[in-house]
Amino acid sequence: MGAFDVVVLGGGTAGVHVATEVAGGGKTVALVEAGLLGGESAYLACLPSNSLLLSAARGGTWEDAVARRTEVTGGLDDSAVARRLARAGVTVIRGTGRITAPGTVEVTLLPGGDGGVVPPGASRAPDADQPAAGPAGAGGTASRVATLTYSDLVLATGGEPVAPPIEGLPDIPAWTTAQSLSSPDLPRRLIVLGGGPAGCELTQVYASFGSQVTLVEAEPALLPGEPAFAGEILAAALRRAGAEIRLGSRATKAERTTEGLTLALEDGTRIDADRLLLATGRRPRLGGLGLDALGLDVTPGMALPTTTRCEVAGAGGRVWAAGDITGTTFTHASRYQAGVVAANILGQRREADYSAIPRCVFTTPSVFAVGAVPGAAGGPAEDAGATEDAGATEDAGAAAAGAVGAASSVGAASSDHGSGTAAGNVAGNGAATRRMLRIARGPSDTAEAPTAVPADALTARDGTSPADDPAGRAACGGGPGARLVTALARLSDTARGYLGQDDLGCLELYADAGTGVLAGAVAVGPDAASWMGEVTLAIRAKIPVTILADVVHAFPTYGEALDTALRELAGTGGGAVHADQQEKGTGTLSELDMETPEGDAIEQHQEVIADEAVASARREVRFDVNEADAAEQERAVGFDDDDYR
Repeated sequence: MGAFDVVVLGGGTAGVHVATEVAGGGKTVALVEAGLLGGESAYLACLPSNSLLLSAARGGTWEDAVARRTEVTGGLDDSAVARRLARAGVTVIRGTGRITAPGTVEVTLLPGGDGGVVPPGASRAPDADQPAAGPAGAGGTASRVATLTYSDLVLATGGEPVAPPIEGLPDIPAWTTAQSLSSPDLPRRLIVLGGGPAGCELTQVYASFGSQVTLVEAEPALLPGEPAFAGEILAAALRRAGAEIRLGSRATKAERTTEGLTLALEDGTRIDADRLLLATGRRPRLGGLGLDALGLDVTPGMALPTTTRCEVAGAGGRVWAAGDITGTTFTHASRYQAGVVAANILGQRREADYSAIPRCVFTTPSVFAVGAVPGAAGGPAEDAGATEDAGATEDAGAAAAGAVGAASSVGAASSDHGSGTAAGNVAGNGAATRRMLRIARGPSDTAEAPTAVPADALTARDGTSPADDPAGRAACGGGPGARLVTALARLSDTARGYLGQDDLGCLELYADAGTGVLAGAVAVGPDAASWMGEVTLAIRAKIPVTILADVVHAFPTYGEALDTALRELAGTGGGAVHADQQEKGTGTLSELDMETPEGDAIEQHQEVIADEAVASARREVRFDVNEADAAEQERAVGFDDDDYR
C-alpha cells in the first residue's frame, strides 16, 4: 500500500495523539485501527461513566441519563475523530496489523469498497460497528491484505478485559464494563465483580438509579491498591447509596437460573441477580501483533517493556509503545506517553517521569491519589521488575471472552479509565493492585536525582526523626530506599467543610523523610481532583514540603486542608497549633469560635498585639498648621461595646 515514516498500530487515546503530533511535525503517518477511533475512553469508559455519575448526582431519571450518555459519546460514531485525523494528514487504515519483519507490517483490511483506507483530506468515516476482519478465508470470505513499510513503529493497541476463572461463567448473562456503559438496560438485580475504580463507579451508578446492587471484592477492602481509609470511606458511601458490599471472599461458581443467575462465594454466600458485571481488570493486548518478528518474547498478558523514552526494549530501536500496552491503565497516562513518543520520533529527546501520575475514582465522594503510598511496591521508575508474569491468566482471559462476547471488536485500541486490577490479579477476582509498568533503563536513561536536604528535614509529630522513632518507622513505607512520613487532615475541619455539614472525607500526604519532598497523596472528598491538582505538580517538581507549607490557599475551600497536613510534615504548625487551641479552649473557624480577637487570631495562626505595643511616637510636623485643625485630628474615636467593628 505504501511506505510511511511512521506506522501506528492502534487508534485509541495514545495512537491518535501520536499520529496527530508526528504528522504535524512533517512525517507521513499511517494509523491502523479496526474499532472506534479514539478508543474506549471516549465511548465506553471514562466519559459515559462520568456522564451517568453526574446524571445520578442531579437526581435525573435513568432514561434521561442514557439519553445524555448517548449525546456525550456521539452514539458510538467516530466520524468526527476520522475527519480530524484526515485534516491532520494521517492516513487511517481500517483493519488489523501484524509485524512480519523489522520495518514491515501486514494489514488485514476490513471489508469495504476502498478497503477501509481513509487518505488524508478525506471526510468519510468507516463504520464504527464493523467487526475486525479475520484471517483470509475465515467464514468463507477472503480478506484483503496490504503491506506497509515504516521507519518508526508505534504500538498502541490498548488493553482487553479479563475475568477470573469462575466455574460456569460462560453460561450466565454477563457484561464487561464497556458493554454496561453502552447498554440501555437497568437491571433490577446486579452483581458487580471487582472493587477497583470502575467497579466502584458503576456500583454507585446503578444503585443510584434503583438497581439492587451487590459489589463483590476478594480483598478485605475496596480500592486495594490504595491506603485502607480510601476504600473504607468509599464503601460507606456506596452502602448509603443502597449497595451491598461483600469483601474478603472470592467468587467460585456461577449458575444460570430461571430468573437470572446465582453467584457462589468462597465463604458459602450465594447471591441472586439478573446480571453479572465484570470489573475485574484489563491486560495489555499483545496477541496477533507478531512481536516475535522483532525478537521479542512476551508472555500473553504481560506489559510490554519500555525505556524511559517509551522505546520498546529489545526491539532493535525505533519501535515505540504507549498506553495500556505498557501497563498503564489511565487515559491521561496514555496521552502523556504519547507525547513522549511523538517528541522522540521528531528528534526532541524526552523522557517520561511516572512519579506523579494521578489515579482517580469519580464517585461521590471522589477519590484522588498520586505518587507513592505507604506499603505499596516501588514505583515504576525505580523498580524495573515490578511486573509479574500474567501468563497464568491467559486461559481465564479466554474464558472471559467467551462469557461476555469478547467486547473488544469495538474500541480495540483503547485506554480504560483505570480498572484498578491488573492481569495478574484475575485468580483472586480483584486481588491487590500490582504496578505493571515495566521500565527498562539504559545508561543514558538515568533520571536526575533531586537535590537532597538534611535527613532530619522531616520530623514526627513529637519532633523526633522517623528514623529514631519506632512509631515513625511504622508509618513509613514506599519503594526501596524511601521512608514515607504521613500527615492527615480532615475536610470537616475546614470552613468549607462546615458549610457542607456532610461526612466529607479526609486526605493523607506522604513525604520522603530523607529528601524532604512530597512523595504521594490520597484524598477522599467532593470533587477531590479539582483541589488536589497542586499536589501532582509538587510531586513532579520535587518541591520541598517547607516551601509547600508556605503556600496560601483561598478561603473557604477544601484546599485549606492541605495547609494542616503540609505544616505538620514541615514541622511548622499542624499539631502544635491544634494543641494550642485545645489548651486555650478554642477551636477552628469551622466551630464558629469567633467571640474574641484571640480566637480569631489563633485560627489565622497569628498573634494578637496590644494597642499599646504598636503606638508610635508623635512626629514633629515641619510646617505650620492650624492649632484647631490639629486638635480635631488628635481626637480619639471610641466605639460602643455592641459595635460590630
